[in-house]
Amino acid sequence: MKKSALSVALCLCTLIINPTYAATYDATRAGGGYVFSNIFSGNTSFNDYISFSTDGLQQVLTSISGTGTTFQFKEFNLLDENKNLVMNGTVFNSGPNLSFGFTNSIQQGSYYLQVVGESTGTNASYAGTITLANAVPEPESAALILAGLGLLGLKRRRQA
Repeated sequence: MKKSALSVALCLCTLIINPTYAATYDATRAGGGYVFSNIFSGNTSFNDYISFSTDGLQQVLTSISGTGTTFQFKEFNLLDENKNLVMNGTVFNSGPNLSFGFTNSIQQGSYYLQVVGESTGTNASYAGTITLANAVPEPESAALILAGLGLLGLKRRRQA
């Protein structure tokens, strides 16, 4: 009985000292993408899901910055509408303003950006943008198109 009471007390102390927040919220459409932000108080671990959607085959690039005594982002993931992992984010630069993106283009649909991290300080927050760009065709696709056009031109020339 003493062990279980001690375990409960330890868990409660851990939650009070370093609470974990998980939030799901919608990003706000702005220009060619979205903006998002979140505010915390005290020492906090967070695991947030930010919803957004794409209009077609698009690249996703995100920049985010955090404020607080110490602020550490741990994970950035792209999830589908059922919160299943689509791909992990790739960090392009780090520092006070962090940029990350996803190496593959995504299809039209609804997605979540998962942001995981920790902050300390009385007032901590993060803010970011999600930029959507039309996907650039792969070089192999462009080469196939050019080869096809070349063959059509060659066939037309032989017919003439």
